[in-house]
Amino acid sequence: MAGRGNVHFIRSTQVRAADVLVVAGKSLWLDCGTTFARIDQLCGDGASRLFSEPNVKEQDGGRLVVAWFGAFDDDAKQMETLDRGMRARVASALTARIEALRPALADQEIGETVAAMLNVADESSIMAVSDNAVLTNWGALPEEARASQAAFARHSERTIGPYLPFGLSPRVPGQAWTVGGASSGPARVAPAQLAKPTKPASTSGMPQVTAPSRPRRISPWPLLAVSLVFAACLIYAAWPGNLLYPEALQPPQPPSLVDNAEVNRNLQERIGKLKAELAKAACNADASVLGPKMLDPPKPAAAGQPSPPPSPGSPQALLASLDSATVLVLAPLSGNMLSTGSGFFVGQRDILTNNHVVEGAGDTVFVASKALGRAVPAHVVAKAAASASGDPDFALLRVDDAPSDVTALQLSTAIGRLDSVVAGGFPGFVMSMDKTYRDIINGKTDGIGNLEMVVTQGNVMAMPQDGATKVITHSANISRGNSGGPLSDACGRAVGVNTFIILDGENAQKLNFSLSARDAIQFLSSNGVTVTPTDKPCVPAPAPAAGQPKAAQ
Repeated sequence: MAGRGNVHFIRSTQVRAADVLVVAGKSLWLDCGTTFARIDQLCGDGASRLFSEPNVKEQDGGRLVVAWFGAFDDDAKQMETLDRGMRARVASALTARIEALRPALADQEIGETVAAMLNVADESSIMAVSDNAVLTNWGALPEEARASQAAFARHSERTIGPYLPFGLSPRVPGQAWTVGGASSGPARVAPAQLAKPTKPASTSGMPQVTAPSRPRRISPWPLLAVSLVFAACLIYAAWPGNLLYPEALQPPQPPSLVDNAEVNRNLQERIGKLKAELAKAACNADASVLGPKMLDPPKPAAAGQPSPPPSPGSPQALLASLDSATVLVLAPLSGNMLSTGSGFFVGQRDILTNNHVVEGAGDTVFVASKALGRAVPAHVVAKAAASASGDPDFALLRVDDAPSDVTALQLSTAIGRLDSVVAGGFPGFVMSMDKTYRDIINGKTDGIGNLEMVVTQGNVMAMPQDGATKVITHSANISRGNSGGPLSDACGRAVGVNTFIILDGENAQKLNFSLSARDAIQFLSSNGVTVTPTDKPCVPAPAPAAGQPKAAQ
């Protein structure tokens, strides 16, 4: 629901339609917004955010493809990938969120529904978004877990059970089965019993005989020796001349006062020399007196005149090229949902992006950028057959018209390991801090002229072959929202299309992947778009040295 702020993609899953639980003849995933609203009414605003929102597509064979969306904007991770400290925090947050559902579970209207929603399909259904716990595949229970009460208990203890507060349990509609919550607060420790003395066991029938103890005598000689040593020390200290005391330190002398008259005379002499040299012709003046020559400051552009273009090969030139070509893609989905991503112009009207950015949208999406100055409709002209990892995940968009100052990026296949790259796009994790971006997401587009994309720098790490496509592994950081944006070399040429990331929880590492320009060129060509790629290595033009005039354009 838009009101809950569920605009951030968490994950996609596949579920059997028969596994989704039904209460009162209605699937839990049908019109779940009404249930969310009732939960927030009973348990407090935001209580329903524990449950991510499903966007369901039916497939053949009774399969459902589900895109899950939540209110928290960060990378979603599975619990087993977290380190021990983070996992403990998320587990505690999950238990607290389930505890907050008690009023809803006791409600006659939705109590049975909420109890059924606490079932999850498997362990991977529990996701962590920052320190927040979010459930996906909730309300889904495999058929084998519904076969018996014992099977239900085993499934629950393996999935949601470790996080259940005391006395709360998921339910199967029509069954009275429950499971005990494993997370019941602090453990209660019984008070320790007082130890009672016991008689030692005897190894024979003979009674134990204890020898009587005798008082121990203390010798006076050690005490007498210590006393003698102490007395000798006192005598030595009191004897004249044995202890020497330092002489009293003399107070520091105050620093001498500055002779202002002398300083003034030196300044007057210096001023006189400068005036004498300035009165001479420039070629006769003594440079040692006047000091080093100062460069003239750059003259500001005249009023109404555009600023000069950045020098070729400069970071400013690269940034200007990416700013001109890169767009924010807004793809409306069913249920008032919105998918966001990035794309870039490869022709005057043609935009390249990822298929998964526009997947589920209609034939028309919207694109926006500072160069466009507004959000304009873009027609989905072509899409790849699939968008899974290893597939050519591309989509072609086309706008009816674009301003003349929009410049397409040239595609380049000349890229190798250690080459410098720049990723451009609109990652939601970063852009959520930007008011213009938030306004656009909420439908207010009058500030698009202030929209600025995010750029990150890195190097190519590897170029493995992933299925039918060649991918570029690089260190330029990308995240959700970068999908479809350009991966540029130092010359401003698109060498790849940012597409996906892989998180390695065990080694606390993230890998960034882009589809290669080679595969993008093939996709564009097969859909009637002719581009002029290059295979020449990137050799950026050197920027002019400071104080030197720029080369003629």
